[in-house]
Amino acid sequence: MSATQAVLAFGRNDLKSVRRDTIMIGVGLGPFIYALAMWFLPPLTNFLQRQYAFDLTPYHVLIVSGFVIVGPIAVLGALCGLMLLDDKDQHTLAALRVAPIPPLTYPLYRAAVTTLVSAVSIVAALALTMQVPADLVLKSVPIGLVCGTGAAVVGLLMPAVASNKVEGLAVMRAIGMLLFGLPMIPWWLDSPAHLLFGLLPTYWPAKAYWLAAEGATYWPYIVGGIAYNSLLAYVLLRRLGRSAQA
Repeated sequence: MSATQAVLAFGRNDLKSVRRDTIMIGVGLGPFIYALAMWFLPPLTNFLQRQYAFDLTPYHVLIVSGFVIVGPIAVLGALCGLMLLDDKDQHTLAALRVAPIPPLTYPLYRAAVTTLVSAVSIVAALALTMQVPADLVLKSVPIGLVCGTGAAVVGLLMPAVASNKVEGLAVMRAIGMLLFGLPMIPWWLDSPAHLLFGLLPTYWPAKAYWLAAEGATYWPYIVGGIAYNSLLAYVLLRRLGRSAQA
């Protein structure tokens, strides 16, 4: 079996799994649910302005980035991780060691699919929010790719450090605030100190989106995010390959 034939077989199996498992469909719709939640942002802004004379408008970009840029990385990354952990529990990864394909073909396929699905879903979700101008949605296409690589990192991290689904969920809970709360802090920083948050894979797409919304140069964060997340994914793939051989 060639690597191409193996990837096609993996894809057919995924389609069957998705059709059978409604929970997977629900999780996959996560980015769009977040996007629909943004429809309540204008009414909330008006309410706060009337009741408390507080203008939420300057923070719309931050809120959208938290829900529609960073949030889906957690959801789709966790879905990837749980699928890999399921394969790990069923010894699928170990069984693939004797198949006539490179041992990392399957986890690499899983990471690539997660990257692609996340990138497309997040850009589509931004358009669905009705809060993002068309030109910013267009600028967000490469940002979606950074989000996709971040989701792949999350997905590969779970089986790389956890032995089963229960441990995987515990890992997600432990790193949740680290990966999906701390990247929002640089919004408030007006100094080079924000670069310290670059150790977090979710920092790069959030920062790129903020700059794109301001009309500032954001390409360095696209390049940096893709490079950094790809390096993390490579390290995690190697670790996952070693654990499958154990």
